[in-house]
Amino acid sequence: MSADPLAQLPKSTDPEAIERQVQALLDDPLYWFGVRHHSHTAARHLKAAIQHRRPRIIFVEGPFEAKHLVPFLVDSATVPPVAIYSSYRDDANVLGLNGILSPSAEIPAKFAVWYPVTEYSPEYVAMKSAHATGAEVVFIDLPHYALISGLQNPENQVTDGGTNEKDEAATAQAESKPQVQPTDMPQLGSQQDTLFTTSGFYQSLAAAAGFESWDEAWDTLFENPQSTDFEAFRRDMASFCCAVRGTSNVNIERATGTIARERHFMKVIRDTLAQRGVMPEQAMVVCGGFHLFLDRNDEQAPPPIPDGTKYCTVVPYSFFQISELTGYSAGNRAPQFYQTCYQMIAEGRDEHIAMEHAISVLRQVRKAGDPLSTADAIAITHHAKMLSALRGRNHTTLDDIDDAIITCCCKGDPTEEGTKLRTAMDAVGIGTKIGKVTDRLGRLPIVADFYDQIAALSLNYVIDKEKKFSLRLDKREALDAKQSAFLHRMVFLKVPLASLTSTGGDFSGTLFREDWGVKWDPKTEPALIEQTLYGDTIERAALHRLREVIAKAGVHSGEACVQLLQAVNMELQDLIPETEEAALSAIDNDSSFASLATAMRHASFIERVYSFQGRTDSIVEPLLTRSFQRACLALSSSLNAPDEEHMGIVQGLTSIADILQRADKAKLDRGLFVSAVKGAANDSPVPFLRGAFIGLLCELRELPAEALAAEVVGLAQSSSEIMVTAGEMLDGMLAASRTSILLGADPLIAAIDDLLIAAKWEDFLVMLPRLRAAFERLSATSRHSLAATVAKRYSLGSAHEVSTMHTSIGATALVAKLDAAVEVVLKDWPL
Repeated sequence: MSADPLAQLPKSTDPEAIERQVQALLDDPLYWFGVRHHSHTAARHLKAAIQHRRPRIIFVEGPFEAKHLVPFLVDSATVPPVAIYSSYRDDANVLGLNGILSPSAEIPAKFAVWYPVTEYSPEYVAMKSAHATGAEVVFIDLPHYALISGLQNPENQVTDGGTNEKDEAATAQAESKPQVQPTDMPQLGSQQDTLFTTSGFYQSLAAAAGFESWDEAWDTLFENPQSTDFEAFRRDMASFCCAVRGTSNVNIERATGTIARERHFMKVIRDTLAQRGVMPEQAMVVCGGFHLFLDRNDEQAPPPIPDGTKYCTVVPYSFFQISELTGYSAGNRAPQFYQTCYQMIAEGRDEHIAMEHAISVLRQVRKAGDPLSTADAIAITHHAKMLSALRGRNHTTLDDIDDAIITCCCKGDPTEEGTKLRTAMDAVGIGTKIGKVTDRLGRLPIVADFYDQIAALSLNYVIDKEKKFSLRLDKREALDAKQSAFLHRMVFLKVPLASLTSTGGDFSGTLFREDWGVKWDPKTEPALIEQTLYGDTIERAALHRLREVIAKAGVHSGEACVQLLQAVNMELQDLIPETEEAALSAIDNDSSFASLATAMRHASFIERVYSFQGRTDSIVEPLLTRSFQRACLALSSSLNAPDEEHMGIVQGLTSIADILQRADKAKLDRGLFVSAVKGAANDSPVPFLRGAFIGLLCELRELPAEALAAEVVGLAQSSSEIMVTAGEMLDGMLAASRTSILLGADPLIAAIDDLLIAAKWEDFLVMLPRLRAAFERLSATSRHSLAATVAKRYSLGSAHEVSTMHTSIGATALVAKLDAAVEVVLKDWPL
């Protein structure tokens, strides 16, 4: 055991041990200031401490790889909320995770994190205060990709039980997504909050004080607007964190990489002080409170920083993205509320915080039509103060204000009548603020490429005005084709800018027509920045991302052909041959009829495009013929398909039938398909599918339209057990047949009449839901035609009279009752 009282912290909450640890920290020549991320009170006291001490260097728990971005963060033109974005692509597989956290060994694993800050984030306040006092800011946190590298290092052993700290965290990392998204792994604060809430001390404290959440506990203990003594805050924070760390879960510390990060903290601090020739008392450290009691005698080096493609920049962010509603694990539950607190306390108006927030909430509620007034805001303010006093708090918290709003303004059950109020409370608490980044930072290559293409494609008007534009393109025109490829790439990369509203589909000139809705979105640039993981240009990013999707598709031929169509639409010429080969391989190994039919449909469309373009260097024709042949063979394996696959099979049948109507007879053997469908109709034991097969044969004119009626008549003459399947069979028939219904309407209506006459009441009730569903599938034109047939059969004047009820009140009530019962059944029916 080291003689240094800060070297090891006993796992206990012994008051004397905690007091010794805390006093040793406070007496340390290097000034340590513990914070919680997004704490406006911690930020306020930190600012006062910096102004008082005026250190030469301020070490901040920020991403080490972003240290060059500090001047842009403190630039007067940068307005929070903003975020540091850091990404890493393991091109050389130095982590050994390619093929594990990526679809294949050839595709690099990718990782990205966001470090958001608000105006009142302690880290940001430290940077701004340092800039004002002339201090240097040094980021000390381990780069996230170095932490991943360290997690794979088997040499990092611990001595208390022999558990490999790195292996445990590696397991946790391996179970996460290949690309860590901003809401999955924010670096600042999220791990600290987990370590706090899982500690024995906090859990005992929460139970004794009745805290229902960590936010309530923090606001009660530390967010005191009346406090002005920064040294008292620092001592209280250190004492609390000392007790937390003394009872923390060691396994969680290991799994979150806490120890590896703290080793990097200390290395950067020591190296920087030595290089600058600065004494410890001339510097200060701003870090999460949990790290105040790191092991200063740990001599093991932090993990090495791996090679790879790295990007780091600052981007605009929003209060909504910082809120916990987005899944951000260090999320602030009410970014705008705490911003208001920070500003009003600075202005000396802290006593008006509750009133200000209440008025904002009521103003939001009034927009929804509820007549709440200033008197309600006064009542809320008084009630919130009363609640805080009853709960033993010396200041009003957000929990008190929220509870007071519900109490004073909700006239009924809060879970029902309080919905509008809670929606307004969330909206006002979170806010709508979006930050801005100084133009001095410049643009990442992919963002610059975006603006270059916007200019080259004559789309500048989209970003000049914040309105939605309609754009009709004819891909036979050179500029239109380029615009189409660009917009398809943006959609594929999920960059908010455009949406395809409609397309053509034949050789009359609409095959190459596309209608787009285009509108600039504040999220466009952040979404573009995320794509730096895939390439420096939009084209390269789309190419690499599509290659990754292809690798994931495997033997699903439908998805493989969808990706080929995407490559064609995005004009990724370098990838098209590779995508064609992947699609052909998937077709040869797929046994799903629905998937193969989807592949055939897309291959048919691509063939028509290629034919118009005069292309002869592709394998799209084998894609079409082979997917057709394999779909015909696969149909026999769909005879017993479960309900959830039925509509996919019907869609496959109808799409193949449509293709056969216009396909070159020398390429596709219609007889092969007809034979397969006839065999399926004879062999399928599933009424819905049998009906669909028969309906399609009628649609193909391989069976007369009267065949549909004949099947229904046969069921009408069967036993009750078989008769009740008539609804399912008719549902299948109408799902696959359209024209045949009109051609054979008279005998079909007569057959249904016979069925309903023959059915007992109980059988009728069983059939009714599917019978109704069958007719609801029809278009309005088809329903009107059938109604006309019914009108003629019963000597009514017109189809309108069929849908107009002329009967007794009792009969009408009975029909309404039946209709309601059917609606209940249909709600959960697998259609």
